[in-house]
Amino acid sequence: MDDRLPREEILIFLKRNNRASLKAIADHLGMTKMGAYKHMVKLENEGLVSRKVIKKPVGRPEYVFELTDKGKQFFQNSDSLILNELLNFLDREGHGNIVIKFLKERVRHLTKEYMEKMKGKEMGEKVELLREFRSRDGYMAEVKRVGNSFELIELNCPIYKIASVYGEACQLERDLFAKVLNAEVQSTHRQVIGSPVCRFIISKKGEGNSA
Repeated sequence: MDDRLPREEILIFLKRNNRASLKAIADHLGMTKMGAYKHMVKLENEGLVSRKVIKKPVGRPEYVFELTDKGKQFFQNSDSLILNELLNFLDREGHGNIVIKFLKERVRHLTKEYMEKMKGKEMGEKVELLREFRSRDGYMAEVKRVGNSFELIELNCPIYKIASVYGEACQLERDLFAKVLNAEVQSTHRQVIGSPVCRFIISKKGEGNSA
């Protein structure tokens, strides 16, 4: 575990795993189940997590925790009512092209920035730089190697509300990754359609993707 406070670390852990037992949370935090339980009670009182009791064939029932809707909003910095109303208004008034133009311009600038900093780098180095850039911009990105490919996970989506109204946003970001990495990129999970994370599989061209 890194230097994040237990409260934030627990929320991120649940975001990443969808749900987790008290023991799993305690092991992740490196503390006793009683110590972890005290943190979970506080998060429950804040309305950020909820618990379920799972009965086992043998032994005591087990607590399993997951994020509530309020807890999920902890990761959605742009999830504001006003922004949502504005986007729906633009769409209703037939001005959605302005939003699409903004998204394309944003991707154009990011493409230029990323490619300049990735010049001369190997694939693994490029993917790690991409993780750094995305985390810097609020996506809380993580990367791991999966066979000959890379798995990029984004725990947060700063453009969640935009993407929920304009699906083009997700496609533009996938295309951004493919271009700057000069790779094949498959989007397997998206937060705007109910997944707890956005997940991408990145492979060298011609090697194909495995989910």
